[in-house]
Parts: sequence; structure tokens; C-alpha cells
Amino acid sequence: MKNIVQFFIERKMVLDIFLAALFLFGYFSIVNSKKEGFPEIPLNKIFVQTIVPGGSAKDIEINVTSKIEDQIKEVEGIKEIISYSEEGVSKIEIQGLEKLKPSQFQKLFSDIENAISKIDDFPTNIKGKPSIWEVKSSDMPVMEIAYTGEYKNLKPYLEDLKERLRVLKGVSKIDIIGLGDEEILIKVDPVKARNNFLDLRAIANSLKMRNQEGSAGIIYSNEGEKKVTLEGKYKTTTELLNTELVTNELGNSIKLRDVAQIEFTPEDKKLIVRNNGKPGALLAIRKLGSEDLLKTVDRVNEVLKKEILPDGVESLVLLDQSTLTRDRINLLVGNSIMGFILVVLVLFYFLNFQTAFWTAFGIPFSLLGMLIFLKVMDISINLISLAGFIIIIGMLVDDAVVIAEKYNTNLESGMGKIDSAVNAVQRMWAPVVASALTTMVAFAPLFLVGGFPGAFIWTIPLMVIVGLSVSLSESFFILPSHLLHSNIKKVQQKKIMEVLENLYKKSLIWALLNKFKFLFTATVLLFLSLFLLKNYVKKDPFPQDAAEGFFVNLTFPLGYTSIQTESNLQKIENFLLNMPKEEILGLSSRIGVQTESSTIDRGIQNNLATIFVYLTPYQNRKRTANEIMENLRSEIKKLNAKDSFQYSLNLKRIGPPMGKDIEIRVISNNDSLREKKVKSIEEFLKNSKGVNNIDTNSIRGLDEYVLKLNYLVLSVVGLTAEDVLNSIRIAINGIVVTDMSRTDDTVNLRVLLDDKIHFNDLKKNDQDSIQAKNLLPIKNKQGNLINLDRMINIQEKTSLASVKHINSIRAEILTAGVDQEIISPVELMDLVRKNFPDEKNLQIQFSGQPLETNLIFSGLTTAAIFAILGIYLIIALIFQSYTRPIVVMLSLPFMAIGLAFVLVTHNIPGSMMVGGSSLPSRDASRQSSKGRKTSASTRWPR
Repeated sequence: MKNIVQFFIERKMVLDIFLAALFLFGYFSIVNSKKEGFPEIPLNKIFVQTIVPGGSAKDIEINVTSKIEDQIKEVEGIKEIISYSEEGVSKIEIQGLEKLKPSQFQKLFSDIENAISKIDDFPTNIKGKPSIWEVKSSDMPVMEIAYTGEYKNLKPYLEDLKERLRVLKGVSKIDIIGLGDEEILIKVDPVKARNNFLDLRAIANSLKMRNQEGSAGIIYSNEGEKKVTLEGKYKTTTELLNTELVTNELGNSIKLRDVAQIEFTPEDKKLIVRNNGKPGALLAIRKLGSEDLLKTVDRVNEVLKKEILPDGVESLVLLDQSTLTRDRINLLVGNSIMGFILVVLVLFYFLNFQTAFWTAFGIPFSLLGMLIFLKVMDISINLISLAGFIIIIGMLVDDAVVIAEKYNTNLESGMGKIDSAVNAVQRMWAPVVASALTTMVAFAPLFLVGGFPGAFIWTIPLMVIVGLSVSLSESFFILPSHLLHSNIKKVQQKKIMEVLENLYKKSLIWALLNKFKFLFTATVLLFLSLFLLKNYVKKDPFPQDAAEGFFVNLTFPLGYTSIQTESNLQKIENFLLNMPKEEILGLSSRIGVQTESSTIDRGIQNNLATIFVYLTPYQNRKRTANEIMENLRSEIKKLNAKDSFQYSLNLKRIGPPMGKDIEIRVISNNDSLREKKVKSIEEFLKNSKGVNNIDTNSIRGLDEYVLKLNYLVLSVVGLTAEDVLNSIRIAINGIVVTDMSRTDDTVNLRVLLDDKIHFNDLKKNDQDSIQAKNLLPIKNKQGNLINLDRMINIQEKTSLASVKHINSIRAEILTAGVDQEIISPVELMDLVRKNFPDEKNLQIQFSGQPLETNLIFSGLTTAAIFAILGIYLIIALIFQSYTRPIVVMLSLPFMAIGLAFVLVTHNIPGSMMVGGSSLPSRDASRQSSKGRKTSASTRWPR
């Protein structure tokens, strides 16, 4: 150590070059390091989505979801499979084991792809193939821009903007939500079709067969090889309408124009988007996981600034993830400057300017060293790694203060400058290193925190360890040289120090003379603090005071049209839009679906709605998101005085995926048993104090007509059940049979029955019903039209809009909000588990915050045990004793007194940040180390 210190002292030019290089590489790291909102963590999750137009939830459950589940459930590496069979779509979430390495997860993904590809009996009306993709933490949009206006103005403009933004560096994907692609509806007149002996299947097949294009092969001639191709694709609507459907032997034909008319219209995805109370669309922009968030957003904003919006179109940026990252970077810079100034002022008051300046120099030096480390290790600058910077910033000068004060003491005792510098490091390095090591050991066990939260916060202890290591290096090898080459003068001790020293001396003497009274008082305060921590401090790993949004799910009466839902939705939107402008940034509503994701582009039922509420930054408003939600909940309660609709309010959490406050899963294939248990738990939650926002997430579907086929008649007339189903499917929802090429795009052709014909009276046995059935005849192989009423009997029953499976078993999921002033999610989970144990053929599982909270705090408990053990071993090595460290460490439990005082008086929950920052500190080891050497005593106190 002595030789290394002398090396840097005697070679100031080497030190100057090193510092110049440090600042140069530090600046390079700041500019070129990847910056993002939150760290990208492996979720090990795969999503499978299958679109089945017109399919009911039960139909999709049986014919799509269950087939995929059966095929993939034996694949190795799967932890859990959750599926949602909804009208028109099957969604399956496959959660891989958390321990999977990237290569193992890629194998899992490949195995699932291969397993699904083996399924060859999907319904014929499936749209394409099942889509399979990996769900990443970076998939969240970095920007969401709301546009309002008419479809004819929005669609071409946003499609053009999408193409221009997609080529920007850093942009990975752009979704337009709320604007279906334009398609051509071929609306068949049922009377004309029947009079011409045509059915819907024949028309659809004729269009498909006519619209062909491709290569037939290569022929050989005297002129050489020639390629033979067929060009027959539709290019104009005139060609489409002139399609010959039937031609007799005389050359007379029936064309499409004779039985149908065409109409250009957006694809009906059963979803309506409203922004700030007006119809519109949402532009969601995602970035590549490897790209810089700030630079990507800046590039997008450069394009948006130059945009000239079409007439009648307005825009508003609702989400910009870069804002929070910029705020945190500004906070770090501000804290660094403030810390540097305060350290200089305080040390200048007690010592001198030169000592104060070079001691405070350790702050920018250490921060630059940490930034270089991030760049070298390819770790992004994000909200979590920056939290590590902010936590450690106050520790960075501790070591330098000790070394600098010892250097001044040596000078005053008559030593030369070089000897004073070398002696300061030589005599103080052991206690200083011990002090830093105890802090490192205290934070290092945070690496043991499991689950996604552990993967989320691991950079915090890493930054603490790296920062302290850089600070130690600066204190031992750079600070002495700076002090040596400064003109440091002797400093007179300030009177305030004498006052403080005398006060401390008197207090210490009193405590020693009255040790039993003092220990009794301290012990009483300790147990009182532990009582307060246990009973009055709630556990919330990631507090959401700074949350900047929430969403409202609404369920209106079954059978509501989109117009009725929109009318009721406007009342809530108007209330939100009239809130203070410094609180509400904007709204984006969806009619047709209830969802947590603003990027869902397909609806289920017209009576469902979701309002996404975007708030201004936390520091710009007086109320938290939860307080605003409570205000809105009261208003909705007034609007819903007659209980005409159901609603729930949900916070959009920031941080790692923690789930809902509480999530209770009731799993059983016995529908009646499962539904009964769900009602019992729901009633229990309603009667539990502190529980709100109870939602069964069970959406009743529209009443449905069930067609019972007469298979004997089907056999006699030469038709099949598939013939009947396809004909009805074409009539009601239509099917895309082919497409037409245009100059700049391709438009789908959808055949369906003219909407002038309705089937509301299908079940009635009267003239209207008979007419409706007869207007949908089906042609058999002999060319005869068979009336529908000869083959079917109609029944009516209720249905579900969504069927959930957990590991291939039907399930219902109850969620609820928790007022943590009254009860914690963990306490509520324990109550439910106690009152509702598992039964035969029925399981009750829990998910969401309670499980993650238990996982986190059990990890923190383990971390504290390892930290205390590590600190003990370090102090034992310093003292060369097994018993003396115990005496020193008896002071550690008393930190609970200060912790309880802060948390209780400020109403702060116990969190990851509190748990990390309250781990055993470094003061005990430093003071114990100093106590071993009287020659190492410092100036204050004497």
C-alpha cells in the first residue's frame, strides 16, 4: 500500500493523464450508454394468439384452445399455462420456468412452435395460423399518441406516418389501434340469389376460383425457354362486379352485380377508440430492446414536430417513457451538484477550502467510474441503476473525509507533506476498507432476492459495490496526491465543535454512570419500535405514489349496442376531463373490450368498455393516482345509483410485474361447484374491511341461438353439418374469400348476406321466422336449394364471453384492491386461505402481489442474515476476536428505532428501497476499527 501511494504522489503527471482519461471516457459513457425506462429482464413468457372470426367462446375453447393446450402441455420447461377463449380469438400465455437460461428458453420456444405446427384439424374459418411470440419487458410502448378525427382522414395519414416512423433507428414496431384495414363487403341480396338458384357458398367459391394468379411453368420453343404465367387477379371493382357466377350452355350468365352490391368499409373488429371524449385512434410506438430510449424518442419527436395534421385531426402525446428517465437523470445530476456543494461548504467550515474541494472531488470521480463500468458491462442507464447512484451518493466522501482529516492531523503534528500523506493512508486503510466492506456485504445479499423483482433490482447492490470500490481507490491513490500538492494551512477548531464535543462528552458520561437506566430506556424504545414496525407499517415492495395512470373497466347491461355504451361512457369521460388540468393529461377509451393493455386491437362485446386515464408527472400534481381514483369512484357510484352497470378501477403500476393487489384463482372443471365457490369468496371479500374493487372477471356473453340439426334430413338431402355452419357463418359475419390488388395496397373481399335481412325472429314459429330461414337456402351436390328450416331446430340459452383455463382446467379469477391502511395483501391472502381450503375436484390458488411480496421480503430476511454474518466476520478479522464483534454489533438492532420513527411519522410503507437502505451500516465497523488504534483517532471528537 505504501509503495503504491508513493508512486502516485511522486508522479503527478501520470495522475493528471489518468484523470483526463477518466473524464473523457466518463463523458463517452454518458453519451453512448443505452438509456431506458426500466431494465429489460427475461420474462420467460410466450404468447399464442389465434383469430377465429365469428367463433363463440365455447367453440374456440373446444376447437382451438384445448387442442393447443393438449399439444404443448408435455413440453419440458413450462411452469404454467393460462388461456382465454373469447369471441373470435384464443389467447394463451405460457410461462416458462424462472430458472431457464436464454438458450433453454429458446429451445422451449422452438418446442412449442413445433408442437403447435403438428395440429392439423383447426376450424376451417381460422384466420391464418396461430401467432406465436415471446413476451419481453421491452414490449411496452415507449410512446402512445392519441389522434382524433374521422376515419377517412385518419387512416391514410396514420398509415403514411407509420411507414415514416418505422424506418427510424431504434423503432421496432408501430401499432395503429382503432382503425381497421379497409375491406370490400360483397353484400348478397338473398332474394335475388335464391331466384337465381345461388347460395352463399357458391358465390364465395366462384369469387375465390376466379381471382387466381401464378406461374404455370416453363415451355421450350424454337425461340428458347418461355415462362407461362396466369394473370387473373382483380384490379378494379368493375372486374369484381362482372364476375360470372353461373353460365348456361347458351352463354347466358349471372354476374355478381346481378345478386350483390359492394361497399368499402373498415374491418369490423368490434372495437371503438375514443380519445379525450372524441372518436379516434391510438399510435403505439415500441423500441428495439438494444436501443437507447432517449435517442429513439427524440428521433420520433423530431418527425412529429414537422407534421402538418389533416383538417379535423388533432393529436396528443399521452405516454412518453423517456420523461421519467430524464427526470431521474436530472435528479441524479442535481443531487450530485448539491452533494458536492454541501460537502465543500461543511468541510470548508471545519477544515479549509483545499481539503474540502479535493474531498468532495470524490463524488464526480466515483460517479464517472460507475458510468464507465455500466458502459463496459453493457448495463443500461435506467430508473433502477440510477436508484443505486442516488442511494450511494451520500456515502462517496466518507472515506475521503477520514483520509483527509488524518492527513491534516499529521501535518499539525510536524510531519512532512509526503510522510503525512503516506501515513494517513497507511494508518487508516484498514478501518476505511472495513467500513466499505461492511456496506458492500450489507447490500450484496440483495442479489439473493428471487423472482422477477430480484431480476429487476439487482443493479442497485451492484452500483453500491462498484461505487464504494471506486471511492476507495480515489481515497487511497488520488486524494493524497491532491492534498500533497495543495497549500493547506492549519485550521483553528471552531467553537461549535467544542460545544458539540462537550455535549457529547456529558451525554456519554451520563450514559456510562447510569448504564442500567440508559439500557432500559433504549430497550423499551427498541421493543416499541418493533411493535410499531410490525403493526403499523405495511409491506409494499414497490410503492406506487408516483404512478402516472390507471384504467376503469365498465360492464353495461347485456345487449347494449355500441351507441348505448358510448352514451353512458361519455358521462364518466366528461367528469375526468373536467378535473384539474395539472392532474389529468388525457384519456383513451375502448368500447368493446375490457383490458389492461392499451394496445389490444380487437373487441368482444359492445357492452364492455375501458377508460385509460393518463396523469401528469407526480411532481406536478397535488394528489396521488390512488387519491384521484377514490374521487372518481365516488362519482361513478353516484352515476350508478340504480346499479345499472358494473365497474372497477385499477392502478397502472410502475416497476416490475407484481400483479393485482390480490388475485384468487378458483380452478375446477365442475362449473356449478366452481361458480358456487366464486360467489362465496366474493361475498367474503365484500364483508372484509379494507377490500375494494372486487371483480370476478367473469363476463357473461350474449344470449345465443343454438341450432340443433336434423341429421336424418341432412343425409337425405346430401348436405353436412359443415355446409350448414359455413353458410350461416357467411350470412352473419361474412368470410374473407380473396383480395383485390390496388396501386399501393391490397384490400380483402368479404362475402356476407345483405344486412337488410335480420335473424332476430329465427326462434319464433311464425311467418317472419319462416321467411328468414327460407332466405338462407343451401345448395346440395345435385344443385338443389334446400331451405334452412327443414334442417334445424333452434333453442336459446346464455353464454360466456370468455372461458379461462389454468393448466387446461377451467378457472375463474377474482381480483380485488386493498386499502393498505387497513389490511395488507398478504394478510388478506392468509384470511382467504384459512376460510377457503382446497376441496375435492376444486383448487384455490393465489397470485399477484401477496406471493411476490412474500418472495421479496423472505429474500430480504435472508439478505439481512447474510449481511449480519458477513459484517461479523469482517469485524472479527479486524479485532482478531470472536467475541468483541458481538459487542459492537449489539448496536445494530437499535437502528429499528430510527427506522420506525421515520416510517410511522411519514406514513411510509416498508419497501425494497427501505429494506435495502436499512441494512446494517458501516459506522460500527469504522468506529470499532478506529478504536483499536489510538494513533488513528480523528480530530472530531477529540
